[in-house]
Amino acid sequence: MGFREGLLQEIGRALRRARRARGWTLRDVAARSDGQFKSTAVASYERGERAISLERFFALTELYEMRPDRILAQIVWRRGGRPEPTIDRRRLPELPQDEAGAVTGFIEEVRRLRGNTDHETITIRIQDLEVLATASGHPLHEFLERLGPALANSSSPE
Repeated sequence: MGFREGLLQEIGRALRRARRARGWTLRDVAARSDGQFKSTAVASYERGERAISLERFFALTELYEMRPDRILAQIVWRRGGRPEPTIDRRRLPELPQDEAGAVTGFIEEVRRLRGNTDHETITIRIQDLEVLATASGHPLHEFLERLGPALANSSSPE
């Protein structure tokens, strides 16, 4: 797969995740956009069969009530071949105090929701780390550096 095709595929996956996070079908997108987006067009973006203009990308992310830079960060993360971050719970006390508290609380809630209370490591979505980074007041790359001691895989940015 060429660069362009791979990029279109990743953009499509990110748009699909954003739509599904809202719990919407393709028909819902068409209806909620007052016809600005046809379900067939959105489906072709999501499959990576059709390129989306920057203007339409922004309009679609606005419709999904998601910041375009967050979706773009997800695309860049995955295009870079980085794995989803895995956190080793045993190493959380090694983090700076502010991050330790926020990350520990978040991780425990995710573990409870997933029902995986026996595992020492947990893989979380980059989108979730973006939210934690924003809450901590740090850009994602800085936040990942601060999380370094608790990361069980090599997902820190270059």
